Amino acid sequence: MYRDKKWIKGRMGYAGFLSLVVCLLSACHTNTQYHVYQSVPGGEGWQKTDSVVFELPPEVPAGTYQMEVGIRHTGAYPYRDIWLSVTRVDGDSLPSHTDTLHIYLADEKGQWHHEGAVGGLFQTTYIWDEPVVLTTDSLGRSFRIAHLMRKDPLPGISDVGIRLFFPGRVDAEKHE
Repeated sequence: MYRDKKWIKGRMGYAGFLSLVVCLLSACHTNTQYHVYQSVPGGEGWQKTDSVVFELPPEVPAGTYQMEVGIRHTGAYPYRDIWLSVTRVDGDSLPSHTDTLHIYLADEKGQWHHEGAVGGLFQTTYIWDEPVVLTTDSLGRSFRIAHLMRKDPLPGISDVGIRLFFPGRVDAEKHE
């Protein structure tokens, strides 16, 4: 009988500890409102004239967000960095806004940054320095991303993605 009580007490302690860990992990969410990757158009490489367009659904509420841009590429990508043009349209009646991003995909020695290399692809994410303010909940909100590199078509880029999340969360680390 004593041994059974000790076993129950040990199991209850383990179950309590496990419950605490689950609660703590669920509290560390990022509050991501939108996260999508799209394949770049074209089979020969990414053409300068081909933009990757992300149409925001109306479920993404107006607000101030941090934005992360992600690039997935193969080892065949010929450079250590990429220049992107990112155009934001915030509804039909407001003017669009375009910024230029410079993202390093490799370090000085040519080693790829890879936060999630899977199936021969390397993934690099870049957290935009400025907050993104979406002023409406309407349709017509989008982000258009195109490359600004000299090589056309640009080989080795597989996918481009964006993530919109509320600032100040646990996993919002700046890319160096």
